[in-house]
Amino acid sequence: MLLGALLGYGWAARQPVLYEGVTRVALAAPGTTSLPGETSQPPVEPAQYLRQQAQLMRSAPVLERAVKLSGSRISVETLGQRLEVDVAPDADVLTIRVVDSTARGAAKLANAVTIAYQGVVARQFREVVRSVRSRLEARLVGIDAELADRPNDSRLRAQREAVAQQLKQSETDWRGEVDRRLALLERAAVPKQPIQPSPGRKMTMAIGMLLGLLASAALVWWCTRRQGPASGASTPEQGPEMPPV
Repeated sequence: MLLGALLGYGWAARQPVLYEGVTRVALAAPGTTSLPGETSQPPVEPAQYLRQQAQLMRSAPVLERAVKLSGSRISVETLGQRLEVDVAPDADVLTIRVVDSTARGAAKLANAVTIAYQGVVARQFREVVRSVRSRLEARLVGIDAELADRPNDSRLRAQREAVAQQLKQSETDWRGEVDRRLALLERAAVPKQPIQPSPGRKMTMAIGMLLGLLASAALVWWCTRRQGPASGASTPEQGPEMPPV
């Protein structure tokens, strides 16, 4: 039993101490609406969109950005191994879990991954906006060239006004679209207890003692069975027969 308890405690003590930081984000799949001047895209299924965003959250651009934001010395590969992104089956929510050797480090890394993901999504959308603005500006230059030849053409002036309005709107609406698609539900709190080794070391020792007790009982039974009944046992010797009185 003592040996089993020591083995159980030793196994628990050899496990590295790990804390888990947890944060959640709510995502809204893009609908049929598009930016001014952008080609309308078919709607995306929410489940498919969540899976795509979970993959993006584990991508190299997000991990590299998260390492820089956290100020941690871990590598991008290590963060990828410590990161787990769960997709909620009944809600548009992603749960981000990151483990670290310290409680503050785990919370900091989880928050850094979320912020890095927001930054990457914003950058991607900003690139789309830049492409849309480029097309609108080119169209505006073409309309101005036509207006130079036909300055009194009311149709061209109406087109120019519409394109200029789209250009202005595309510059101001992209931030609101990013905020609509992604909303932070909660920041990762500093965990109070590690997830490894489990807090119940006494339970581990008790299990080790129980296993030691069972092993001892089995060993005693096996040894006793091999020896068989005691060979030295015999009936007590009788004394000389006494003559009848």
